[in-house]
Amino acid sequence: MSVMLTEIFNHTSFYFRLFLFLTLHLIYDPVFVDKELVGAISRSGDAKEVTQGPLIYVVVLLICTAVFFKENLVGIMAISSMAAGDGLADLVGRRLGRNNKWFFNNSKSVAGSIAFTVGSYLCVTGLTSWLVLNDALAIPSLQGLLWGKFLLISIVCAFVELIPYGDDNYSVPICAAILGSTILN
Repeated sequence: MSVMLTEIFNHTSFYFRLFLFLTLHLIYDPVFVDKELVGAISRSGDAKEVTQGPLIYVVVLLICTAVFFKENLVGIMAISSMAAGDGLADLVGRRLGRNNKWFFNNSKSVAGSIAFTVGSYLCVTGLTSWLVLNDALAIPSLQGLLWGKFLLISIVCAFVELIPYGDDNYSVPICAAILGSTILN
């Protein structure tokens, strides 16, 4: 029963991300522009912005889900870092980060980086535990070193998110995947 539920979750997750990708693509098409939807997705209200960060975000989530979401910890780490870590960093950073900016990147805050680390770590440990408890993922041991490795990868990805070059919507999950491939396997 739990394997079937996990399969349903995996397929639903994949199709939801495909739907988001197609929706974001249509938003930029001048024929289909919906100003309210663009305003909800973009920070500036510009339809062109939707085809940058948000589109990259959805494409990376789609790839991670399609390629290796529940088969190994690399995909779980990449998705957790990007979805929970980066998402919380943005929310907490905007709310609590006005007075604690990093000295080398004034658009990022210490509060956001802490939220990134905590969110990423809690998400990857939660997803991993859920998949193991439902017999969808087999790993030798959930104790000690694995939790520490999750925390280390979360911290490193939080610092990668601070790099002012490129787009963190691809740099963070790529970093998580590379570190996950080398540290977790």
